[in-house]
Amino acid sequence: MPEGHTLHRLAAQVNRLFAGRHWRVSSPQGRFSAGAARLTERVPERAEAWGKQLFVHLGGDIWQVHLGLYGAFSFRGDESFTGAASLGAPRSRAEQYTPRYDDAGWIIPAPPAGSVRARVQVPNGWADLRGPAKCQVLNPMQYQAVIVRLGPDPLRQPEGATDQQLLEQFRGNLDRRRISIGAALMDQAVIAGVGNIYRAESLFVEQLDPDIPVQQLDAAQVASLWETLTGQLRTGVAEGIIRTLRPEDPLLGARGSDRNPRRHWVYQHQGTPCLRCGESIRMRELQGRRLYWCPGCQRR
Repeated sequence: MPEGHTLHRLAAQVNRLFAGRHWRVSSPQGRFSAGAARLTERVPERAEAWGKQLFVHLGGDIWQVHLGLYGAFSFRGDESFTGAASLGAPRSRAEQYTPRYDDAGWIIPAPPAGSVRARVQVPNGWADLRGPAKCQVLNPMQYQAVIVRLGPDPLRQPEGATDQQLLEQFRGNLDRRRISIGAALMDQAVIAGVGNIYRAESLFVEQLDPDIPVQQLDAAQVASLWETLTGQLRTGVAEGIIRTLRPEDPLLGARGSDRNPRRHWVYQHQGTPCLRCGESIRMRELQGRRLYWCPGCQRR
């Protein structure tokens, strides 16, 4: 499932390519026909991400997209539609396309490939949305009802809020839970945007046992975890990938000179020696998702 950094990159791309421009919206698959009719022939004002949710604002209508496990946006167009990367679940490479235009000067898109839930188009390009968990149009009250249930997103700072206030919100959300920190980080009402990879990697860096109850974490541990997650997510936005392990990381010690090509400390490395302590990395199911951790580094 795409994690929070992907959605923030997606929002930035939608803003760059579509915001402030007259667009057309359709639903080749048919499952979003009513929503597309509300959005088409209008001008999107802005896109924003909150955790794993994308919101595109058009006056009193807000288009909500949650990519889920299989959702993805693909972008195509002419040479002026540059730098448009596909974002979300991996997709097969699109066939070569030679731009053609109608009499009004709008590009003629390639025929939809697969089940396209929504297609948005401007004169020089288009984007196709496939396989989302959610794709619907909200009114302002419905939008507020969604975001009020979301925890703080380390990648967004609401107007008037400070990093310290977001940290306090995170700490307060943890205080109201009676679950492990490994479970809490996957709860989007506790912290928005963290997924399976960031959970595993942040807990490893902080040397926190995933099974420790959140009530047993002191203020310094919560603050350090928030700082680590914030840094990891911001790096993900900047680089477009989740890379939590770097050859120069001081935690690697002498191994840093090996320029190990791994991108992660523990995620999907079960059964291999921990690069920090040598213990075998483990994996198990937690609430239907795979949890990765090092029993040597992450002890209570």
